[in-house]
Amino acid sequence: MLYTAFDEIPRADYAAAEYILADCCEKFPSCSALSKRLAELYGASLSSRTSLSWSGTRCTGFFASVLDDRYALDGEEKLEREMCDILCECLLNPKAENGAFDKQVTALQKAQLIDDIDSIINERSAYAAQRANMTAFKGEPFEQPVTGSHEQAEKVTAQSAYSAYRKMLKTARIDILCAGASDFSDAEKVFSERFSKIERCDIYEFEKKPSALKSAPETVRDTLPMQQAILRMYFKAPNIDDRFANSLMCLILGGMTTSRFFVNIREKQSLCYYCNCMGNRFLRSMTAAAGVEPCNIERAKDAVLAELRGICENGVTEEELKSAKLELYNTLSSMGDNPAAMVSWYHSQRLDDEMLSPEEYFARIEEVDAKRVRAAAREYTLDTVYTLCPPDNDTENSPENGGQDEL
Repeated sequence: MLYTAFDEIPRADYAAAEYILADCCEKFPSCSALSKRLAELYGASLSSRTSLSWSGTRCTGFFASVLDDRYALDGEEKLEREMCDILCECLLNPKAENGAFDKQVTALQKAQLIDDIDSIINERSAYAAQRANMTAFKGEPFEQPVTGSHEQAEKVTAQSAYSAYRKMLKTARIDILCAGASDFSDAEKVFSERFSKIERCDIYEFEKKPSALKSAPETVRDTLPMQQAILRMYFKAPNIDDRFANSLMCLILGGMTTSRFFVNIREKQSLCYYCNCMGNRFLRSMTAAAGVEPCNIERAKDAVLAELRGICENGVTEEELKSAKLELYNTLSSMGDNPAAMVSWYHSQRLDDEMLSPEEYFARIEEVDAKRVRAAAREYTLDTVYTLCPPDNDTENSPENGGQDEL
């Protein structure tokens, strides 16, 4: 994981660099050559992803998965060492010369980046989230997509993407996370040897900065040709500091099939197709999202506010608290079976004051009572209301006219 701040280099250049690095390298100069070698390692895999992590940090992740050494036929290869070498080759010896990535590779990955940026409009929920963030987190890193805009991506060149790569390699805070049956001594040796040769300076320092709460809620409405509407409501709690009670509160409110949103808004009132909520403890924000009929937008909005107000005023029941704890227990207890989930678990705690194992985390969850859950709910204030819906005069495709759902 390479963590970097946002600087004067366009976001699309960093995103393009990530695409290029995972495609080929000097040792494996084409995607097919790299894929062939990975296939020879019993179907090993290598992928990458750039995401917005925590409060304004760009996280460029490169992920490798390989069979444990002991399962290699006849023990003919050190699979872990070989996979680490391949990953280092892609990161440290890309297909480049004279301060620029290979032009053909850049052109292909630039086109892929543009397609990915443009295609989000076809995923209505993701598009709504992207548009809503522009209001909810205005002036903050989360305002814009981590991959940059279409206009930025069009301007990417082999030179500009390479410059972003060199800046990232030089200044990023780099975390190497390993999960699986191995003791990862081979991985430690390979990474220590290869990364020790990199010239590094001005290493990025993490910042803990909650999102700013607006003085009054802001409402924004966008339109697209579609059947349903999407409602997103952002709540912020700049002073909340109980991560365990907050997790349970989000689950009880809208994070499981017995949540208040699901039972009361979806099932009992039939106001939405889905309704859930998600918390971001680093931004200290909570987002309620619902897919609704356009005619039910205001009723769904009022219902969401009513459910949160209900917890603030009356708290939660012991049965709700028990169900939420059981939901978390089931999730946490299964993590050991999935190395990728374990990596994600520890990665998600990078900015916490202490890093807890799933078992340690659940022990803290068990200590939470209804009083703490209610206190967490009372910290939140409505910040932004966003809706994405069909134009007012778009009735020809309405459900009563036989239209098809696009969501």
